[in-house]
Amino acid sequence: MPDSIPVRQQFAAVAWLRWRLFANGFRRKGGTGELVARIIVFPIAIGFVLGPTLAAFAAARASVTNGHLEFLTGVFWGIFLLQIIVSINISPPGLSFDPESLIRYPLAFPRYLVIRLFLGLLSVSTIAGTIALLGAATGITVANHALAPVAFAAALALALCNMLFVRMVFAWVDRWLSTRRARELFTVLIFAFSIGIQYVNVTFNNLGHRPDPAAQEAKIAAALRLYGRVEPYLHRLPPGLAGSAVLRNSESAQLAALSLIFAILLFAAFFLAIFAWRMQREYRGENLSEAAKSPATSTGSLRNGVRTVVPHLGRAPIATEAGEPSFPAAPPALPSVVLACLEKEWISVRRNPAQFYGLLMPLAMVFIFAGRLGRFSMTGMIFPAAVAYSVLGIAALAYNILGLDASGVQFYFIAPVRFRSVILGKNLFGFCLTVAQLVLIYGVIAFTAGTPPVLITLSTVLWAVFACLANATIGNMRSITAPKKMDPSKLSRKQASQLSALISVGLMLVIGGIGFGLIALSQFLDIPWLPIPILLALAVGAFALYAAGLAGIDNMALSRRETLIEELSKAS
Repeated sequence: MPDSIPVRQQFAAVAWLRWRLFANGFRRKGGTGELVARIIVFPIAIGFVLGPTLAAFAAARASVTNGHLEFLTGVFWGIFLLQIIVSINISPPGLSFDPESLIRYPLAFPRYLVIRLFLGLLSVSTIAGTIALLGAATGITVANHALAPVAFAAALALALCNMLFVRMVFAWVDRWLSTRRARELFTVLIFAFSIGIQYVNVTFNNLGHRPDPAAQEAKIAAALRLYGRVEPYLHRLPPGLAGSAVLRNSESAQLAALSLIFAILLFAAFFLAIFAWRMQREYRGENLSEAAKSPATSTGSLRNGVRTVVPHLGRAPIATEAGEPSFPAAPPALPSVVLACLEKEWISVRRNPAQFYGLLMPLAMVFIFAGRLGRFSMTGMIFPAAVAYSVLGIAALAYNILGLDASGVQFYFIAPVRFRSVILGKNLFGFCLTVAQLVLIYGVIAFTAGTPPVLITLSTVLWAVFACLANATIGNMRSITAPKKMDPSKLSRKQASQLSALISVGLMLVIGGIGFGLIALSQFLDIPWLPIPILLALAVGAFALYAAGLAGIDNMALSRRETLIEELSKAS
């Protein structure tokens, strides 16, 4: 019986497992690099935590000192929204094992629920939100020592409530995103919300126009009227209840303050109940995989909702599904293996809304900002800046090009194909995406801000070629030495290892600095054509390095095939 095993023994076993997996991860190939990456990221993470904490401390102290305790509601709401934003943009610590596998062992559901609740608890969002709330409570205490007990009680209750809310939401979002249609709808909503926020921001601040005090005052008044309408509802939710608890305590209504804190705990219990409901369905063996829901077919293998295309030499690629549109016909000069990989990558992108979001977002941002910035006589620099922004998003994908293949990567070693042909197909698809974005960005800028100068356009294109080849060269090696499985059905998952992400950002900063430095130098020396021969030479050199790296990719893949297959085949 599961209950016959002591609770302490089971929890200790899971904790020991987590620790050994974490420690042994640094002993594998590439573990030293990941350790270095964590050490580099650690001060940045501290900055993310200290910044909001100091801001919450200052805002809470100023609210109490100036006698405006009603503003504490805004402070607590700001911390809550910050925690939600960080949760979406920064993925939680990766687990080295599938927590669902724990149901195979004699583990009662209450114990399973507690383990699932605490796994991944030390995420950046939870730590940042909790410390920021404690910072706000400290600010209240510094301003008025009598408010200390209620301030810290409200902050701790709100921290628990926020943590359970985030865990509840992410658990159910992963359930809803288990189907491709749901992921597409969710991506559309996120895209529309992001574009709407940026459009409102640009319009509200009159970017591209001279400041009009009267218009700004009218907009501020409209914003305050809108806030006045929603304020009563904000006070009835946990962040508002925390602020109201401190306010009522300052009015010597201690019983009312305690009842408000109790209401926050009731919200936390409600969120825990919904989270437990989701975990109970998981505990009973619910399978969210699309592969499990799809009927078995005779050809190919379905992985992560994408049928694995097994290329055959001398033949056209196998069709993936009945009625599935194929990749547009390629020139006959392309080998059939490369063509098959192009088709497979096209299907993968079509079925991964997150990648579509990353590809469309730069275009939308360029459309919003280009026309307005063009009024500042910045047309010559808008195109290079927009291209750099778009290439930065695509460059990150180059460092984990095998992630979506998952366990299907083993077919590349079974099939009679060269691994470099597979990598070449993936790289060509990335290059095609870059070319498409360049053309679309050029059209958007020409329509909204005017046609970019010819020399600037040519320099930007050469810079993009140089950047893509350099990123592909290093990205191919990192994709084999440090692969990471990608699951489109999981929200907020890292697209590459931490070291790969740092390398990607660092390389793009260097390459971007070279490009903009050359443009600035050409303008300073009044030699507009100066960047063209330099960037052409850099592009040729990058191509030579790319070809040399591609020539040795077969040996690298074969020497690391066990680690590669193991990493991409393990559970998310």
